Amino acid sequence: MRSETSPSVQDAPSFIEEARRAQIVECAIETIAELGYEHASLAEIAKRARVSKSAILYYFADKDELIDQVVTAVYTAAGEYMLPRLEQEKTARGALQQFILTNIQFIAANFREVQAVMEIVSSARTPEGRPRYDVRGLEESMSGIEEMLRWGQKNGEFRKFSVPVMAVALRTAIDALGPRMLAYPDLDPEEYGAELATMFDLATRKGS
Repeated sequence: MRSETSPSVQDAPSFIEEARRAQIVECAIETIAELGYEHASLAEIAKRARVSKSAILYYFADKDELIDQVVTAVYTAAGEYMLPRLEQEKTARGALQQFILTNIQFIAANFREVQAVMEIVSSARTPEGRPRYDVRGLEESMSGIEEMLRWGQKNGEFRKFSVPVMAVALRTAIDALGPRMLAYPDLDPEEYGAELATMFDLATRKGS
C-alpha cells in the first residue's frame, strides 16, 4: 500500500512539463546573458519562450525560484561534464590538473550560461538587500577542492600548505576567466587553462 507521504506517478512531472521547464530555464539564461539580471524580467523571458508570464508562474513560484533553477542547471551541467574525467584520474596531481582543465573547458564551451550565472551572482539580492548567492553557496565546491588537496598531501604528492588558502586561490583563479573573457574576447581559454595547470602544479608539488 502506498504511503500517504510518498509521491504517486501522477505527482511526478510529466515529460512535457519537464521539457517546458527546461525551455523556460534556457530562455532565462539567454535573456540574463544578453540583457543583464536587472533587465531580465519574467515578461521578457516569457516573450522569448513564446509563453505567457502566467505560464512561467505555473512552473516556477516566482523569479527567485526560476533564477535558482538557472544556477542549479549550470552547476549541474558543469559537474556532469567534469566528473567522468576526474574519476579516471588515479593520482591527486592528475586530478588537480584535470579539475583545472575541465573547468576552463566548460567555461569556454558554455560561456553564455556562465555569463548568466555571473550576472545572477553579482546582482541578485535577498529582500534584506544582501547578496542572494555568496561564498556560502560555494561550500560544496570548495569542500571538493579541499578534499582533493588533502588527498595529495596525505599520499605524499603535495607539499605541506594551507589547504583552505590554496583552495580559495584555485577557485578564484578559475572563476576569474569568465570576467576576463567578457572584457577580452580574444583571450585564449586553452592557454589560460594550461598556464593555471602549470602554476598550481608547481605551487602544490612536493619539493617545490
